[in-house]
Amino acid sequence: MDKNLSLLQETELFRGLSEDQVRKIFAIGRKVDFPAAATIMTEGEIGDTMYIIWAGTVEVVKTLVLAGVEEEEGLEKNKVFTRLGAEQHAVFGEIALLEEAKRTATIRAITDVSLYEIRKDAFLRLAGEDPALGYRIMYNLARIVSARLRKADEDTIKLTTALSLILKETAG
Repeated sequence: MDKNLSLLQETELFRGLSEDQVRKIFAIGRKVDFPAAATIMTEGEIGDTMYIIWAGTVEVVKTLVLAGVEEEEGLEKNKVFTRLGAEQHAVFGEIALLEEAKRTATIRAITDVSLYEIRKDAFLRLAGEDPALGYRIMYNLARIVSARLRKADEDTIKLTTALSLILKETAG
């Protein structure tokens, strides 16, 4: 199997797919390149593509200030939440395969990056033609989203606990 197909097969989103199914996925996407410092997607925009990192590293940036809330002096408006790289076979933008919704983060290239891009319409067409493939990808996608939701829940509890302790300390 060619190196690019192997990379797709090692991606969590495509686990459990046969070589033939991975070839079908490969056939509906395309390689795209971005230079270092380029913005690949912007938080708040409607998305219809997902990406797999083949080479390079990106950062995930989220806006911390709610719209309509004045920024406090010294408060950072944006926060880098994580970095994703090719060694992780990282996938981002995958929610766009499920729904037409706003992007939840901005993704910027830290290094020159090569990505594999899959458009929602091409994916849905393929999933309709090969329901077993569509099921496996949706199952894997549900597992990925579930794990991220669980982590977000844990992070929310940690932040709520920290805020409660700070408020208690300042009140007392």
